[in-house]
Amino acid sequence: MLTNNITLTDSQFESLKKDLILLSMPFVSVADYSRIKGETEVSVRQQIHKGLLPIKSKLKAREKTFINLEAIRQEAQAAA
Repeated sequence: MLTNNITLTDSQFESLKKDLILLSMPFVSVADYSRIKGETEVSVRQQIHKGLLPIKSKLKAREKTFINLEAIRQEAQAAA
């Protein structure tokens, strides 16, 4: 049982909230990812185009793009 309280600043709380959201979802849209990370959608799409962000496989070119958070987690675990 925890007996100590933890006090977070507003920015720490927002950062923690973003991390918890990312941990609970295997895929997020480009718009959601950009909002969570505080980047523009253009910047996120450029990272995808450069191969820096993994995406969920698409059957058609016009399908909505989703960032593969599970692949990012696995890469981070392998690097640790």
